[in-house]
Amino acid sequence: MGGRPRPIVYLGTSYASVGWALGDILQEDPGASDQQIAELLDVDPARVQYWRSRAGIPEFRKRAANPYRRRE
Repeated sequence: MGGRPRPIVYLGTSYASVGWALGDILQEDPGASDQQIAELLDVDPARVQYWRSRAGIPEFRKRAANPYRRRE
């Protein structure tokens, strides 16, 4: 028990925490829920919710369809 936490891996990239992976995941799928992200990262949904709220990202129902879309 204890020791170093296991790294978070998403699409072959290793992240130090869920918080670091959130940006890349939400860029690919802006409408992803905490549950969907948790399944992708093989972590608890509460952990995703913690990092999402800490970063100030609203829950999926309140997010824009694609906040990363460039304005033309």
